[in-house]
Formats: sequence, C-alpha cells, structure tokens
Amino acid sequence: MFANKKNLKIAVGAVGLVVAGIVLFFVLKKKITVEPMVQKVSEDTLKLTDEAIKNIKLEKVFKGDFPEKLSLMGKISVPEDRTIVVQARISGRTDKVFVASGEVVAPGQPLASIFSADFAIAREEYLEALKDVQKSPNDEEAKHLFELSKRKLDALGVSTVDASKWTENSGKINELGGDNMIVRAPRGGALLSKTSAIGSLVNVGDPLFTIGDLSKVWFAGDIYPEDLNKVHKNQEVVIAANNDSVMLHGKVSFISPVIDPTSRTIKIRALMDNPGSQLRADMYVQGSIVLSTRIALVAPKNALVRLGDTVFCFKRIPGNQFKKVFVKAESESGDKISVSDGLVDGDEVVSEGGLLLNAALSDSGAGE
Repeated sequence: MFANKKNLKIAVGAVGLVVAGIVLFFVLKKKITVEPMVQKVSEDTLKLTDEAIKNIKLEKVFKGDFPEKLSLMGKISVPEDRTIVVQARISGRTDKVFVASGEVVAPGQPLASIFSADFAIAREEYLEALKDVQKSPNDEEAKHLFELSKRKLDALGVSTVDASKWTENSGKINELGGDNMIVRAPRGGALLSKTSAIGSLVNVGDPLFTIGDLSKVWFAGDIYPEDLNKVHKNQEVVIAANNDSVMLHGKVSFISPVIDPTSRTIKIRALMDNPGSQLRADMYVQGSIVLSTRIALVAPKNALVRLGDTVFCFKRIPGNQFKKVFVKAESESGDKISVSDGLVDGDEVVSEGGLLLNAALSDSGAGE
C-alpha cells in the first residue's frame, strides 16, 4: 500500500514538471523575439546590429590636400635612348634562333646562330695568328697580325667571350652553333621585335632584333588645345598600374609644338620609372596631369553610390544607425574623391556595402 502511494506521488510530480515546462515554453515564446540585423528606422535611416556592422567597411571623411588633375589617355613606349637595334654585321644564313618576341634577355645572352663564309675566314685568320703568336711571343709582326685579326672579329660582332674559348685544335667553335657565329644581346631588356628567322638570309646592316630597357618608359598622352594653357613642363604625371593598386609618377618633359591633324590634339610626353616592368610597351593607360593642389573634403570613391542623376552615401550616426545622405561629387584622384554637401570632416561613411544598405532601405518590409 505504501509503495503504491509513493509511486503515485512520483507520477503526479512528473506530470507537474511536464505541465510547468509546457507553460514556461509558451510564455517564453511570446516574450523572446529575434532582433533583425537591419531595421528601417525612417525613410532615410537604418539601424544595424553589431554583427551586421562587421559585414560592411567604414572609412572616415577628412579635410586635406586634394590634387586638381587633367585626365588623359596615353600610350606607353620605350625611350629612344633605351632602345637598341641588333643588326647583322656579316652576310650569311640564320641557322638557329634562341629567343622569342617579348622575351626578357640578359646582356650577352645568345640570340641567334648565323652561318657565314666571312666569319669562317676571319675565324681561321684569328686562329692562325694565335698559333703564330704563341710560338713566337716576342715577334712584333706576329703580335701585330694577331691584334688585327682580333679587331676584324670585333668589327664582325664576334663576342670576346666566344673568341676566348677558341684554340687552333678546336673541333666545334662553340657549344650552341658549332662553327657558326653567335649573335649575342648587347644589353638587357625586353625583345620588342624579332625579324630573324631560321633559314633567312641576312646582309650586313639588316635588323635582326630590337631590345628595349623598360626600367624607364615614356607616357605619351593627348590634350586638347583649350587645355594647353594649363599644362607646362615639369608638371607631375600620375599613371595607375595593376588595376589602380599602384601609382607611378613622372614629369612632363615634352609638349608638341604641332596639333595632330586627325585627332586635333596635342601630344605631351613624360618620362617615368617603371619598377617591375608593370607598364608594357604599346600599352594604353589612363593618366592624369596634376595641375594644382587645394584643400578639400575627401571621401573614399567607393563610398559614393550613383543611381541615375543622384549621388549618395551612408554615413554613421549615433546608435548604430546609418543615414542616407546626398552629396555632390567634384573630382577624383585615385581611390579618393572630393565632395561637398551632406558630409563634414570626421564623418564615417560606408565604403563597402552601400548598395546593400540602399536595397534594405527600399524594402518596405525592413524592420517589420
């Protein structure tokens, strides 16, 4: 009997706990609400949770020096004094070509192998003179003939590196071309053009290769006559390389005295350093001439959202709120832009995520 009463109490207690749990569940379900990450506060303001703010990027607006620039398109070329044409110094036939157009070559690097009767004769004369001077080192006439044979090889363009390896008992004159003459790069740089081909006949003076040093390049741009009075020598020129991630600088060194009859523009040229050969020959790039510098309100260019004729951004206000403000964009410089109206010095603006916030603001269900 006692055991039955005890079991009854346990059963009643268990039922009571279950009922209490069910009641508590429904009470908490009514009271607990999940706060949305983005809430629409008004027609132009959103409130974001701390977690939502982590998904956007904020940058500060500041007042500082801002360059006034004249934008222009231009083309990259290799300065004339940094370009060399490798010409044939002998007549013969091209048997091998060791390089391809666009390749970067080092000073002294083999470019081609040429079979030439003139080279064979000069080589034999050199070996014979070398043999004589080795037998009679004090013979003045032998030494004179040896010097003449060396000069002849030099006139033919034979590298001293190759000639120093020859002996009167040599089988093949060199490891690359056998008995042929090796044409080597007189300087390092990019192979801008290649006219030499296997099997082609060459004459003295024929251009074989063009090598350009791209450590410095020319930027040649076009300006309109009405802008001519703004431009003068030694003004700074800025080129954006690698998708605007690197800015290269130079100075205006030449302003053409004539107007192009086709485009009705005036050519300007600037010499600039080209670290890592980021700018390539014949590349078209966007450049700008720095005309002056002024104090302006500067904002990140990515913060501005353009829809039709309107330009706006979202600035942060107290309480984790972000207000849509309309601004007037003036001029750009790299990843910055000068603005007026709607912003003040020190404002925090959304530089990544503005379009998403605008979509949330336009959503009538936001915040419900």
